[in-house]
Amino acid sequence: MPHARLVRRNAKYLAWMRAITLGCVTAVALTAMPFYPQYLIALLSLGVAVMAYATPSLAALLLVGVVSLPVLAASFVVGALFLIAGFSATQYLGADRAQGFIVITLAALAVAFHAEWAIAVLAGYLMGAGPGAIAALLACLLIQVTGALLGVPHLGTVFVGSTAPGVVSFTVAPDAPLAFKWLAESIAAARPSDAVSAITSVSPITPLVAQPLIWGVGAALGGIFHRSHEGSRRLSAVAGLAGVTILVATASTLMLQAFGAGVPLGTLGTSAVVSTLVAAGVGLVTETLFGLSPGTATTAPIHGVQAEDADVDELLRMISSAEDELASRHTTEKIVMLTDMKSFSRMTEEVGSMASAKLVQRQRDLLLPVIDRHRGHGKSTGGDGLVAAFDAEVDAIAAAIEMQRELSANCKARPSAERMTIRIGIAAGEVVLDKGGRPFIGAALNLAARIMDLADGDRIMVASQIADMAGVEPAGRNDLGEYELKNIQKPVDVTEVLWKLG
Repeated sequence: MPHARLVRRNAKYLAWMRAITLGCVTAVALTAMPFYPQYLIALLSLGVAVMAYATPSLAALLLVGVVSLPVLAASFVVGALFLIAGFSATQYLGADRAQGFIVITLAALAVAFHAEWAIAVLAGYLMGAGPGAIAALLACLLIQVTGALLGVPHLGTVFVGSTAPGVVSFTVAPDAPLAFKWLAESIAAARPSDAVSAITSVSPITPLVAQPLIWGVGAALGGIFHRSHEGSRRLSAVAGLAGVTILVATASTLMLQAFGAGVPLGTLGTSAVVSTLVAAGVGLVTETLFGLSPGTATTAPIHGVQAEDADVDELLRMISSAEDELASRHTTEKIVMLTDMKSFSRMTEEVGSMASAKLVQRQRDLLLPVIDRHRGHGKSTGGDGLVAAFDAEVDAIAAAIEMQRELSANCKARPSAERMTIRIGIAAGEVVLDKGGRPFIGAALNLAARIMDLADGDRIMVASQIADMAGVEPAGRNDLGEYELKNIQKPVDVTEVLWKLG
């Protein structure tokens, strides 16, 4: 029986929606904390939005960074903790197009609009039951901690149990904030005990523990409707999201009333109605505009849906059609780059696993944006290296040169840090790409690895034809001649690209 492949409708607009969402969240957050001048709020919000379109994880880091300054001005201790926790959390929450980070920021924003329960349920619907439950639980905890530091009894329907005065206040902006004169005053006024006392003095404890659990369960239940794609299931998904939101609202209301949390019934009722409408509305829009639908009919089943979005029958169809799918949609000719850190195993033994892991992450943070700037698609190899695909030889070589120079400049700027050196290999040929256009397996990847093996640290080795196609001048290359490479049938002409200035 023929099967049609399943495709995500209007998927190209999701990146724009993500960019607009993070840009708006940035604008609202910075406006609520008087610190930056209006023109700078607009520029920073636009910067976050642009970065979110291309690299969501970096946009999350930028958002945390710009929000941290007003918090530092209000309370140096809280701001420092926010900065440390925020940068650490984005390493996890920035994964998978920063979905977790977006859910948490939206939950914090939704409190002002009485839609926080909807965000908790939609976390599971949009991310899946497990990841959504974790994101919803963290969002509730973040709101509770924020309320405790502000010294309020509750934020929307979220019980906090704190009393005024709080530790953080954004009522008055510092004079000349961008001159950073306020920093010395903030440090001088820092009292870590106040922040600790604000959090530990909240009571009663039971609703504080129960709230995140209810949000997490609501997200897990919302995850049941994560895979809807057929017409009848669209309606059931929308109705189900509304029903789960009502369930979360009811459970939260009963719990808060039972423990005398002091959240007004009017606030609870308003949030129940608004959250239900928002959950149903987002579900309807998502299922209608961005749901899964049959694509062009084929004579054989085709893998057209991600494994995490598939039911058992879809997974079986994927397995049976994987070879056709790889050949028809994911196999192509590309310029492939592979990198590797010099003496990484020895370094791990000398400085330890934790320090080595930090070094690898620093290398990724430096080099992946370079690949992006040169129109490449790159990712980690899972170890200490990177792999990337390019359409043009000149882009691949330009990226490799900038990567080496970026690392060299970074090492000079941090003379006391462990030196990072990489070797780079570049080859052309057939390769299988993943959904992000990054190399997964193929002849070009194997050839790039063998060419890279010829290099020492700080060197760029390429197949000579790539240097020729990129127009590398004689002064910028060293032709090394033919090499018999392991598991490569024919000898390969190899060229070293010279990148050091002067």
